[in-house]
Amino acid sequence: MSFDPVKREPRPGPVFNPYTPEFDANPYPMLEKLRAQPAPPFWEEGRGWLLSRYEDVIAVLRDTQRFTANRAAWEFDAELGVAAQIPELKELNRYGLFALASADHARVRKLISPALTPRAIERLRPGIQAIVDEVLDAAAARGPSVNVVTDIADLIPARVIGAMLKIPQGREALFQRFTEAMIKNFLPGLVSAGELEAMRPDIIEGLGLVRETVEDRRRNPLEEDILTTLIRTEAQGDRLNEQELLSLVAALIVGGFETTVHLISFTVFNLLQRPEVFAQVKAEPELIRNVIEEVLRFDNFGKMGLARYALEDVPLGGVTLKKGQMVLLMLGSALRDGDTFSHPDVFDVRRNTHASIAFGHGVHYCIGASLARLEVQLAVSTLIRRFPRMELLGQPTFGPHPVLRKMDSLEVRLRP
Repeated sequence: MSFDPVKREPRPGPVFNPYTPEFDANPYPMLEKLRAQPAPPFWEEGRGWLLSRYEDVIAVLRDTQRFTANRAAWEFDAELGVAAQIPELKELNRYGLFALASADHARVRKLISPALTPRAIERLRPGIQAIVDEVLDAAAARGPSVNVVTDIADLIPARVIGAMLKIPQGREALFQRFTEAMIKNFLPGLVSAGELEAMRPDIIEGLGLVRETVEDRRRNPLEEDILTTLIRTEAQGDRLNEQELLSLVAALIVGGFETTVHLISFTVFNLLQRPEVFAQVKAEPELIRNVIEEVLRFDNFGKMGLARYALEDVPLGGVTLKKGQMVLLMLGSALRDGDTFSHPDVFDVRRNTHASIAFGHGVHYCIGASLARLEVQLAVSTLIRRFPRMELLGQPTFGPHPVLRKMDSLEVRLRP
């Protein structure tokens, strides 16, 4: 349902249901209908305003004076989900980047930026490559047919983050369980009360492990180490406090896991269903960077987009977004907008993607974007190098998820 900008009354619009198998497999016909509405900001009862056109989405991303990403503001209930039952996670949420006021958000980003620059992340390349090689060795040993999601993509991010933090030897299994529990409990409603109770010990023990690791690094700093850099970084006498450090580690786990898993899986899928592109990348391995950027644009795995909240009444696209209302920025739709991208429904490996907002924009640009890109680049390029004749064994399957087109399986035959 949208609103008539003159009468200020609801008017019929397309039925928008992102929770169907058809939407997960191909959301773009529905997203095109949203963009075609006379008043493109589309009101969805129970959700808020859906912005589907690139021009509107980028305008809100740039407007930090009238829109906030603070999910604790307005109607968001910070007591929902696991945080209500595990007080330690409530503290992490309170100090997380998306819960900070603008001034604190800017302060924390300034402090952490030296640890996550492209140059700093590039130093991780040898370690990430070693992890990728180990994962692919194990996948190949299991047989020629693998599920790229569970046998490869799922196994890389947690090990990379553990290596970044230099989790003590012998504690890797606990950190893996902690990571899996954090991912499952990130959004309300993804786990039952019984599942939460079963995972609670891993969460509590895992948080203790992270605290121990931080304290050990304070006592024994390491050169060219991300955690040491975060601890030492100082700006105008200000440093990150313990809760901010813990929240950043949690953000790396949650934000870096799902994004990397899905980007690996969607990149492999888009490559293998386009033999001509696959051949191009084998002939020009450096094209893998372009492929990743085009996958982010062409087949974005976000379902509901980025949430923002209006800090005042804002006229936009012929309607008025009221103070306190939630606005969902539909990145998957905006990145297929023909007013910004020429031939938007064509997968073009040589496209200039300078306008891409797949990792956000401005002050809320994803701090882990460089890490995700490097992990995916190494994972997919190594797959291609080792298995240049790999092939799809069918279409992917998707599972339920409130905000992602969650690919559950992607069956591939590995052929050297």
